[in-house]
Parts: sequence; C-alpha cells; structure tokens
Amino acid sequence: MSDARPGVAVGHVFMEARPVREAVARLEAIGVRPIVVRDAFAVLELRGGTHIVVREAKDDAVHEVSFDLMVDGIEEGEARFRAAGFETTAIERGRIHASFTATAPERFRVRVNDSHAGTRPV
Repeated sequence: MSDARPGVAVGHVFMEARPVREAVARLEAIGVRPIVVRDAFAVLELRGGTHIVVREAKDDAVHEVSFDLMVDGIEEGEARFRAAGFETTAIERGRIHASFTATAPERFRVRVNDSHAGTRPV
C-alpha cells in the first residue's frame, strides 16, 4: 500500500507563552495533543506529527507566533477557540483562505486559517 501523504513534514515550531502549563491546557482544549509538559517548557503534537515547543515567555507582552494553524471548517474552528477561552477576531474571507486571529490569556496570538487540503491525506 503506498503512502499518499507528502514526503516531508515540518518537525518543530516554537512559541512563547506565560504561564506554560495554562497555555498547554488551552491548546489541548482546541485539539492539540500534549507530549511533555513542564513548568517552563512543553512539547505538543499537531495533526501530521508537527510538534509545537512552548517556552516560558520572559515578559508580559503578547507574543505573535511565527506560524499559523489550519482547521477544517472555519466557523466551527472559531467557535472551538472561543469556547477554549481565546479572544477571536471576526472571520475574514480572503482569496485563498478564510481566517481569524486568536489571542490567549497566556499572552500568545496565532492566525487560524481554514484548510484547503480537501480530501488529500496530510
């Protein structure tokens, strides 16, 4: 049986949050799987096996993450983020993606896009 997934994946992406354990709980509430959780450091897993490494932020600023997230169904995704305690912007409909921005009380902000993978395995 052949593997229809792409041959390469992103391994790790990094972000800062404060406090880490609360950020992990919030990310878990939207569907991210915790792997290792410590007070100042955590590793969580996304669909496809990419790991988010969360490090303790050194200050109280809101930290923009350098990656975006994708969900199936933007309206349901936005509702899931809101239910998990994120502050979300209105959904914007662009030429390629519909998206919103989500800000967590743990001082991180991430852009969330709808998926355009269709029925292809990812």
